[in-house]
Amino acid sequence: RLDGVAFTGSTGTARLIARSLAARDAPLAALIAETGGQNAMIVDSSALPEQVVADALSSAFDSAGQRCSALRILCLQDDVAPEMLSMLEGAMRELAIGDPRHLSTDIGPVIDAEARAGLNAHVERMRAAGLKVVEMPLPPACARGTFVAPTLVDLGNIRGLAHLTREVFGPVLHVLRWKRDELPALIDAINATGYGLTHGIHTRIDETVAAILARVRAGNIYVNRNFRAGVVGVQPFGGHGLSGTGPKAGGPLYLRRLVRGMSTPAPEAAIALPGPTGEANTLEFHPRGVVACIAADENGLFAQAKAALAAGNTVLLLRDPLSVRVGKGIGGARITFVDELDPAAIDTVLLDVDRNDARRVRGVFAAAPGRIVPIVIP
Repeated sequence: RLDGVAFTGSTGTARLIARSLAARDAPLAALIAETGGQNAMIVDSSALPEQVVADALSSAFDSAGQRCSALRILCLQDDVAPEMLSMLEGAMRELAIGDPRHLSTDIGPVIDAEARAGLNAHVERMRAAGLKVVEMPLPPACARGTFVAPTLVDLGNIRGLAHLTREVFGPVLHVLRWKRDELPALIDAINATGYGLTHGIHTRIDETVAAILARVRAGNIYVNRNFRAGVVGVQPFGGHGLSGTGPKAGGPLYLRRLVRGMSTPAPEAAIALPGPTGEANTLEFHPRGVVACIAADENGLFAQAKAALAAGNTVLLLRDPLSVRVGKGIGGARITFVDELDPAAIDTVLLDVDRNDARRVRGVFAAAPGRIVPIVIP
């Protein structure tokens, strides 16, 4: 009876849901998945140390780090890293760990014993790899329950990101150092993790903000503040890649995207949203990337391709007579033909075919490892 699923949770569970939906002998259901994050904060030498420490502390350790939007990787410019790390360690030692029912508690337990075991195993792997690990002491009262000590793991330089192969969902913050001329390489390395949920920037240089915004791929980007899940009505929330399929939850277009057969007016390139005094909140729209267009007839395929191109995407078409005819009719360098679909090379699918063909296509993408490719159906 399901027409759609809106899911928040792990990337692995989202893949299971996608496979279950693809295998159903029923009308196709849409899947909107908001999954995990390998969220980074880039801090340069112009940033205010006290603000960085306060924002990193709350971003990494609130809710015991059990938020998809939580800070996982703190990237400090090497000129200021020693001072900021010393301040951060001192602030972490002031955190109160214990029963979350008490207002004086800063950090409570993680969700269950399995989560605790996984986090502790990760920390031990980091130690075994020769990385410096700083764990805060757990008070005696935490001997019972599923508590994990707030922990810093020093990854060293940018190459240390290779130690992080999946999201670490808990109060573990990884730190690395970068040199000023390494900023483009640092952003590329963060993008290469495959996640794209939240990202933080701390700097007082406008040009640095612009350079990072132009290169980083993340659904929500926070400048000179902490970051958490988006505030309803202020910060539409969601990511892409291993962090989800979109559309972003909340915001001016969310409800329309839960309705079939309703036309959605083309949004402006950027929409100014309300927010706290002194903050600017902007919703921007960017091309998805490579869009596979698959339709049962010429008119449908033509409409798909024109819409994808109008939004700035590259169109991918199967090399069959219908698609070749449509592609050649449209023309242009942003149309590519392939003999078979490779989910790893596709960012979105526009799908308008009969039920059997749709189930076959969705099965190919649901079975693929890695990110969940969003499939848009009429």
